[in-house]
Amino acid sequence: MDDVPDVELRQLRYFAAVAEAGTVTEAARRLRIAQPSLSQQIRRLEQRIGTPLFRRTPQGMEPTEAGSLLLNGVNRALDELRSSIAAARDVRPTATVGVCHGVPRSVLTRAEEAMTRRRALLLDYRQVDSQSQGDMLRAGTLAFGILRTPVDPSGLVLHLVDDAPLGVVLHRRHPLADCPELTWSDLSGQRLLWFPAERAPGYAAGVLARLREHGWIPETVIEEHSGHTLYRHRLIGHDDLIALRTRDGSTDDPDLAWRPVGPNPPRERLALAAAAHTPWAEQLTDIPA
Repeated sequence: MDDVPDVELRQLRYFAAVAEAGTVTEAARRLRIAQPSLSQQIRRLEQRIGTPLFRRTPQGMEPTEAGSLLLNGVNRALDELRSSIAAARDVRPTATVGVCHGVPRSVLTRAEEAMTRRRALLLDYRQVDSQSQGDMLRAGTLAFGILRTPVDPSGLVLHLVDDAPLGVVLHRRHPLADCPELTWSDLSGQRLLWFPAERAPGYAAGVLARLREHGWIPETVIEEHSGHTLYRHRLIGHDDLIALRTRDGSTDDPDLAWRPVGPNPPRERLALAAAAHTPWAEQLTDIPA
């Protein structure tokens, strides 16, 4: 406003410190600044307000009537400012988190602990393909991402939150369901219920390459929809169709079974990601392994 002089907050703090200390020397010591600099700032404040704020006495600095009026207002304002700053610090910022399809609940819990270990956050989850998350993180559309690796790591900070072998998911009346553990030769002739590779191309290519190394080159049945109902519907009633999931990633559906397969099954590695050099990335530093 036009009737408010151009006064700096620093000058008001200095003024209140001198009034409390009683001398410029003691106030300068408390503020850890040079005494001449403090005296200069007090003179500038008096010039901007247009009236003396202190009487200089042999005993020290005594506020004038104008100084006492100003001091009351400054103390109220500083108290209100401190309270507002404390309230602002207590507000939990919202972080938008991209989550790829099929993240197990246990992995989501570990990711949440990592994202909030340094500061409390409100987490707003969005389902986003692993392939899309990198660009969205770099653009600032997402604060964090939970994605399947490998991905392009440029400009990102990545923290591994899960590294688990894939096993076979099939319906409980499937001829292979009675086997406690499967081999690659057991899967001969089986089709693979798979996802669109563009969602996580690095992961998809790596898994299919490992299957070829083991001599299994299955026909893939692409499931465009990620919901459990359609996934379950596909598997139940087909004796030549299986899916690959981690144990934690398989569901507790009583009509489906998870079986380990080997040797050397492909692995699913899930990472928590943030754009480098952002406050979000700082949340992921020094996380215990």
